[in-house]
Amino acid sequence: MNVQTRPSVRAAAVAAAAAQWRDRGSPVRARARESLAQSIWPPAAVETALDNVLWDLDGRRALELSAAARGTPAAALVFLPGNIIGPAVQSAFCAALAGARAILKTADAERGLASVASEQFANVAHLAGTIEARDFRRGDLETESAALAEMNAVVAFGEDATIEQIRARAGERRVVGYGESYSIAYVAGDADIAAAAGLIARDVCLFDQRGCMSPQTIFVAGEPGRALRHAHALARALGEDPIPRARSERGEEALVAAFVRRLAATALPPAPHGLDTLLLGRSRDGAPEFAVALEPFGQPVCAGFGRIVIVKPAPGARDVATQLRYVGRAIETIACSADTTQQERAAFTLAGARRICALGEMQRPPFGYRPAIADFLL
Repeated sequence: MNVQTRPSVRAAAVAAAAAQWRDRGSPVRARARESLAQSIWPPAAVETALDNVLWDLDGRRALELSAAARGTPAAALVFLPGNIIGPAVQSAFCAALAGARAILKTADAERGLASVASEQFANVAHLAGTIEARDFRRGDLETESAALAEMNAVVAFGEDATIEQIRARAGERRVVGYGESYSIAYVAGDADIAAAAGLIARDVCLFDQRGCMSPQTIFVAGEPGRALRHAHALARALGEDPIPRARSERGEEALVAAFVRRLAATALPPAPHGLDTLLLGRSRDGAPEFAVALEPFGQPVCAGFGRIVIVKPAPGARDVATQLRYVGRAIETIACSADTTQQERAAFTLAGARRICALGEMQRPPFGYRPAIADFLL
């Protein structure tokens, strides 16, 4: 792409390309689907994730973002994650709106979408030649060094330690890192707990709690019985399999089983003749397909795999916000029920949450959130 291309022209090209990703019947969407056919993700997860990836990038949004971009287009090496579907496509389109060039370094677990985006751009006026997918293994420092030599910026997804290693190898290049973070959900005192459970199940099931925008702990405001009833409603919703589980990775079932044993010790004891406080899905390869545990109020618990969800009763949003300040990890997203007040949302913002959204929308961030267009500008 010629970096002098007018924003309106660039935006029109980007919006037209984005529309092909949203269209389930387009050749681009078919190619994306094909590239993920051998991945761990079931077809329902693939379709939902592809629906979400550029959901709001229409002509108006593209023009607004392109016109607002300030800086010199970068040449960026992007280290992609493999735990979710989407960052490869979002990175390509952020670079396009910035007028930048990008090399997308694929992850071991997801090697296809970067190539689909690169092939698509190669056939679009004003986008051709801007995106290249490169598939080299972790630890191949010679190939990485060759890629870095062509670039003046880095965008890296992954664990904090991995990003710091990349930063050390990047020299004086600017590095934007998207490292370890976690997300929670909050069900306010007047919310319909069954409806809230259905929405939260959608956020849990899309990436099986593997992503930084998955709701690890659910805080339910009000008396403890509300949290218990919500836990049972959530277990029922998860049991209906809104999106089937992904294929287990090596060793995952053992990790799930070990975590469930931990939950048996940390869950609140059920009242005599009362409802269970540890709820498990049907067994698959020796471990439950999901686990929902009711624990005492306190800091959030983050399993990060296996559709494991912790539910905690909470006095209120301010009390939750206080707990969040002492976790020691970045808070990515807090999803709130519709009746959450502005004061409660403000408390979460002050606690450091990067994003506040509605229940059911956690895995559907606005375009340009993560990564950002500014990541591809100097």
